[in-house]
Amino acid sequence: MKGLLFALLLTATTTVVAAPALVVLDVGEGQALLLREGRHGILIDTGHPGMAQHLLERFSGLGVEQLDYLVLTHLHPDHAGGYFRLREQFPDTPLLYTGHPLAPNVRPDLVRWLNQAVMTDRHWRKTLSGDLIRWRGLTLEVLWPDKFTDSNLNRHSMVLLVRYGDLKLLFMGDADTVVEKELIARKKIPANVDLLVVGHHGAADAASEEFLAATRPRLAVISVNRENIRGYPAAEVVERLEYMGTTLLRTDRDGELHFELHCEQSGEAGGCQSGSRCCISDIATGER
Repeated sequence: MKGLLFALLLTATTTVVAAPALVVLDVGEGQALLLREGRHGILIDTGHPGMAQHLLERFSGLGVEQLDYLVLTHLHPDHAGGYFRLREQFPDTPLLYTGHPLAPNVRPDLVRWLNQAVMTDRHWRKTLSGDLIRWRGLTLEVLWPDKFTDSNLNRHSMVLLVRYGDLKLLFMGDADTVVEKELIARKKIPANVDLLVVGHHGAADAASEEFLAATRPRLAVISVNRENIRGYPAAEVVERLEYMGTTLLRTDRDGELHFELHCEQSGEAGGCQSGSRCCISDIATGER
């Protein structure tokens, strides 16, 4: 499969440790992010139902045998529709989800069916702002939501900050500008983000000028399908990213994206040390 290989290299001194990676899977209309280290992985969203088999095939191709966590940012089908097939393959994987209550007449029907299944999943863990997941040298911090105010799925989409040493990866799910403003006001958004997965597939209601000025991402990824009927990403979002000097990658143009997180450390093995420097190197194109 065509894709781009990007290595994010953290340099300090001496001992090189095992490198985790972020894979932005090409799921067409939707989003699925895989954090992997060796044969272990965390899947954040699944894409729509028709892409579930593709995910399993990519797991095999990437050598991922064990899914340690399945995270659903929210229950829109393009983010969570592969849940049923993934659950068949990984029946005992812990499921992290906010537990956002839905109206009984919510549409589309698949959202309601997903909600019924997830809320009765014996491995479901309610996961909200402030929760931390420490995994193989990485820390995943939930930034949003902390409570539920209405039935808006995008506005209650889980927002995740992934840290690896000084490296900061920010996954916005389908969060919109209202969420962005709240996160800025609460001082939860870090500056100088190394990689931003843009909210809501780059739609006009996300990635505001204020938000981009606060985060100043070095790299941005938009997960989107070719010639989509919704017009994603919005031209103004692309223009704002370009104006910021951010390198923009898109699955509709670049295919599956790989970001390898390397570091050298002094002292004990087991992850990046604070104070390490981040830089981008070893950019290549080709099969993966």
